[in-house]
Amino acid sequence: MDIREWMRGARTTKRHTTVLRPISASVAFQEALRSATNKILREAVARVAADVLPAALSAKAQLMRDDLNWFERAMRAFREFIDGALEGAKSEYRRAFETEEDRHSRRFNEAMRSAIGIDLGQVIVGEGIQNTIEAALQRNVSLIRGLTGDVAKRIEARLLGALTKGLANREIEKILSDEFGIARRRAKLIARDQAASFNGDLNRIRQQAMGVTEYVWSTSRDERVRGNPDGRYPNARPSHWDREGKTFRWSDPPSDGHPGQPINCRCTARAVIEF
Repeated sequence: MDIREWMRGARTTKRHTTVLRPISASVAFQEALRSATNKILREAVARVAADVLPAALSAKAQLMRDDLNWFERAMRAFREFIDGALEGAKSEYRRAFETEEDRHSRRFNEAMRSAIGIDLGQVIVGEGIQNTIEAALQRNVSLIRGLTGDVAKRIEARLLGALTKGLANREIEKILSDEFGIARRRAKLIARDQAASFNGDLNRIRQQAMGVTEYVWSTSRDERVRGNPDGRYPNARPSHWDREGKTFRWSDPPSDGHPGQPINCRCTARAVIEF
């Protein structure tokens, strides 16, 4: 029997309503995404240190009278290297998404069993789950490609500027250290955002597959929640803090989307179950 038919049948008897406990993205999933990206960045640092930087420093004295073909070749090879590293990381990203989906499936079934006392593991169908994994994977890869592309552009511009100004080797190395530090911080933000977004997609798909039409908005209740008057972003609009505990319909999303859809939103949708 389809789970939605089962739920409709259950509603013909005495009616009860309960709200599932929240299912948030795991810290391990976020760290797996960040780790895969940091591996690419570490390889990029090593490539710059091994190839680009030595060539740049040795040619610095002759830069004003020689052409820059060597520099263009070095940076072209660097960008191709980063693209290759990203392609190689796809399997790590995919494994992270699939592992998180499996964890979410188990947690969702546990929440359902706790709420209604029945194990629905065999009847909850993950409609669209594989497509969701593929879409999330492509979205993540696209963001990391944008990140690494920006890194290459910024390094090229700043390194060329440093060479023309005749900066000391230590100053040039600091520029590179600063750029990769910025990239690592961006990688952390991307991992956190994509973990929350994927978790939001899984909550939506599994709840709608059951025929759930409403959910209760649940925040992390900490200082980083948008609109928290005592938090970091008290004036953020729309306020997610004000949505805590309120009921929304899947068919009628808020102005900036369902939980997990807005950028860096860590909120979750708690299914409203009628049985």
